[in-house]
Amino acid sequence: MKKWSSDRLLSIVAIIASLGTLFTIVYQTDLIRKQQYASVLPYLEMWNSNTGHRGESYKYILKNNGIGPAFIKDVKIHYEDSVYVGDPASFTFLVIKPKDSIKNYFYSNIKKGTLIPAGEKVELIGVSKDTINAPILKKWFSNQDIVQVEIVYESVYGERWSALGLANEPKKLE
Repeated sequence: MKKWSSDRLLSIVAIIASLGTLFTIVYQTDLIRKQQYASVLPYLEMWNSNTGHRGESYKYILKNNGIGPAFIKDVKIHYEDSVYVGDPASFTFLVIKPKDSIKNYFYSNIKKGTLIPAGEKVELIGVSKDTINAPILKKWFSNQDIVQVEIVYESVYGERWSALGLANEPKKLE
């Protein structure tokens, strides 16, 4: 039986310490990467805003509640069994206006390439001080069984997300 020399024992301890250090470095690198991704995470949410005591104002709002910018990659409207490429303003012009004769609405266009900074709120479409047209828009956009707005966006690191409909949590896309 061979005797363990102090040199051999020290070599084994050095190898074990080196492996432990390597594991620690790999683990810390992974934590730093996760922290960097989280520090620029956009979080888009959509909701209704109803103001006025007689329902005279309505807004469909998009807000980036994250801590990083959102780069818009795609905007679609799901309506009945169809998908319309475009934002709520174009959908209102093409579909709602011919069916319900809506007028006096305001809007903000969003499309591929639009940047929504962290904390930014965008009023996608709305009506102010109009008891006739506000309920029409509310009927269309507040009922998810009728219309759902879908926005696909990316973080600065290229992670893709999809926000679909009102008050739904964004889903990460693979």
